[in-house]
Amino acid sequence: MRKKFPLLKKHKNIVYLDSAATTQKPDEVIQAFTDYYENNNANSHRGLYKLSENATHILREARQEISFFIGAEQEEVIFTKSATEGFNALAQSLEVGRWNNIVVTEMEHHSNFLPWQQLAKKTKAEFIVAKSNNNLSDIAKYVNSKTAIVAFTGMSNVTGLQPNAKKIIKEIRAKNPKTIIILDATQLVAHKRLNVKTLDADFVCFSAHKLYGPTGVGILYGKLNLLKEIKPFLYGGNMINQVKEKDSTWAEVPEKFEAGTIDTAGIHAFAQAIKFLEKNDFDALLHFEDELKDYALKELKKLEHVTIIGHENKNYGAVISIKILDLHPHDLAEICSREDICIRAGHHCAQPLMKALNLVATARISLSFYNTKKDIDKFVKTIKKARKIINGWTLQRSITWTL
Repeated sequence: MRKKFPLLKKHKNIVYLDSAATTQKPDEVIQAFTDYYENNNANSHRGLYKLSENATHILREARQEISFFIGAEQEEVIFTKSATEGFNALAQSLEVGRWNNIVVTEMEHHSNFLPWQQLAKKTKAEFIVAKSNNNLSDIAKYVNSKTAIVAFTGMSNVTGLQPNAKKIIKEIRAKNPKTIIILDATQLVAHKRLNVKTLDADFVCFSAHKLYGPTGVGILYGKLNLLKEIKPFLYGGNMINQVKEKDSTWAEVPEKFEAGTIDTAGIHAFAQAIKFLEKNDFDALLHFEDELKDYALKELKKLEHVTIIGHENKNYGAVISIKILDLHPHDLAEICSREDICIRAGHHCAQPLMKALNLVATARISLSFYNTKKDIDKFVKTIKKARKIINGWTLQRSITWTL
């Protein structure tokens, strides 16, 4: 599978273990950009000439491909530039009163935490942060008759936890059927089949670059009736029906939320990423990824100085954070870099969770089907090497101070 990804094929020594940050891109995705700009570059929805019609058709086909992949209607798929923009857009559009409350969890990435924190500040609504416990199963207990919004993650980018989102949503609905439920599927969508209809969240956000697509493209799914009700979050060309001096009316969904010139080339490339996954049997790829995760956990558990954060059961995806006795995550990341191993170290844009875990930072590996057991073996070997290096530095400093 590695040979299908140009960067990994070209740089044979690289062990890429940072797919939670962004995935590598297959040939089809990269070629889609070139093909679009060489053969179809024009502004979609703007012209009656052939090139513009081609661009509009390409955009329509991409929306169809993406909507089918997540089980949505085409009109329910809104193109943004990132999941972050999707959350911020919703925070601009949803109505919240000062008598309401907004519930998030301490497990959230900052992009699904800060927009709601700031919305609560602006509207004087109560901002409630639910404790993460082991599986986010307690979210519903924070919901009451005043809860306007609940936003939570479908998979932690720190621990890899995949809470039972469908069950949580059902419990929230039982407490308050009017609560708007927003799911962050940014990590989940690359590691598990997503069907927005059976899930029953009101809105779902994710980014293309986490799912083997390009950067600069995001997806905001929303139930059609809600998309028709809420106000636009961007104003300008393409999203209007009629503009008058004193008032304006908006285009139908989804164009209502897609002001300006959107990234047709990137959206086209993302559709090719989805086609690539389906062509190569996405479910089989996910099964292999799970096997690789289990192997990584088994090998890491053999290291007596390593503590794995989470992964007490099977409700975790292929994201593994660790802490190592006497070895700072940044030191490990630097030593890994010297060995051409790409990992992530830090708070992972999830500081409330790190505080709850009583941690400042972790070292994180995140796996994909283009990884191998050899990649894991090299990482484990480098952990052992890093501890020897750090212990050598400590001993040298100790001798220097003694002298």
